[in-house]
Amino acid sequence: MGKETERHVAAVQAALQILDAFESAEGLRLGELHQRTGLTRSRILRYLGTLEASGFIVVNVDQGTYELGPKAFRLGWLVRDAYNGLTGLVRPRLRHLSEKAKATAFFSVVRGDARLVIAREEPEQGLRYAIPEGQVRPLHVGATGKVLLAFSPQALRDRVLDGHALEALTPTTVTDREALAVQLGEIARERISVSFGEATSSAFAVAVPVISTRGRLVGALTLAGPLDEYERSGELCRQLLRDEAGYLSTRVGEAP
Repeated sequence: MGKETERHVAAVQAALQILDAFESAEGLRLGELHQRTGLTRSRILRYLGTLEASGFIVVNVDQGTYELGPKAFRLGWLVRDAYNGLTGLVRPRLRHLSEKAKATAFFSVVRGDARLVIAREEPEQGLRYAIPEGQVRPLHVGATGKVLLAFSPQALRDRVLDGHALEALTPTTVTDREALAVQLGEIARERISVSFGEATSSAFAVAVPVISTRGRLVGALTLAGPLDEYERSGELCRQLLRDEAGYLSTRVGEAP
């Protein structure tokens, strides 16, 4: 890639920050967008006007909120369609995991320099850890991202470790590059990762890689729940995930 791909247009980045502030289909008020992006209100309003005219944002006058528009949902569905075969394969297994562990189970893949949740199941009983399908998080954050990073190509690890600043989502997010590199080595050896409050302050996560029979990283399988539930369910989560990863690894090579 040449230097043209390394250039950044400030206005485009700001507009994308606004879109990235949405965690779900629920609308956001101007103050919430300001809080999540750090942009000034006047600047946000200018970009919202452009995004609205382009169909990426709609204004809910009755609620006084801004919502994702049809163009944003269209792009989301295009990405979702790309994983239909894989989600169809993993979703029944996520239900099984979730009910056995009484925890939230989800499957994530690498998308660019981030991890993307493509399927999630919650237990009918027990405490739930809310995580939406379509959620995006940096690869250096939490058990899921670090498992994906540990088993990704070296070029991606180098880009994450040596590139932009490592963002802290909570006070316990690991942002020291040397410490993170050590953790990734341990995860690669143990084939499992556990984190406490790194992506969400009140939650634990246990994650394992799913590797195809051809040796290709397919994604990460994760169980997560409230921090105070780990002592009760941590060891069970570890065992269930190891067994399930082995089961899926023999089947994902056939997935489209």
